[in-house]
Amino acid sequence: MNARDPAVARDAAECRWRRRSLWLLVILLPLAMAVVMHDSARTWWSGRARIAREVPAGGQADLGGASWRLRALRMAPLPAGKRIPENAMGVVAEFAVQVRDADVRKNWAGCEIALEDGQGRRWMPTRVLPLPRSEARECVLAAGSGPKAGDTVRIRHAFLVPRDAAAALRATVALGPQRPRYLRFTQPPTLVQ
Repeated sequence: MNARDPAVARDAAECRWRRRSLWLLVILLPLAMAVVMHDSARTWWSGRARIAREVPAGGQADLGGASWRLRALRMAPLPAGKRIPENAMGVVAEFAVQVRDADVRKNWAGCEIALEDGQGRRWMPTRVLPLPRSEARECVLAAGSGPKAGDTVRIRHAFLVPRDAAAALRATVALGPQRPRYLRFTQPPTLVQ
């Protein structure tokens, strides 16, 4: 074989091409991972309810094209049972929401009603506690019912929380398009027997 042999030249060219490809892979793979991670981190960060707007007891606040007012936050001790743990407290949060913008399905996408305490712990609604029938609905169902501008919608959710946290609870409302902002109602729960 001599240096002008086409097979040797082709092998050398293929070797250079592979070497360059590996070096590009070493550079481009971390770059691609950084771009994907940045987008994921940004989506995660903006999708969390982080900036609370405090609503005083008896007050109301605008969020998602509606005016939200906490009508009642009631708690009662529960006897332990099959699905209810020891030292559990049942809490019911009821809201009256005056709709101003008729596009509720878009404005309330990802509606999340929760309870949080002063330590940052959060509790999501439960279906373990049966509630009596009423015109009040869960947030997502209320949005799906198609309320019109000017309608008042009643929203109600039930929660199971530990008794030691119940007195410090505050109701929160977070809507997907409004995140990271959310409402936190300062009204403490009322004990009912």
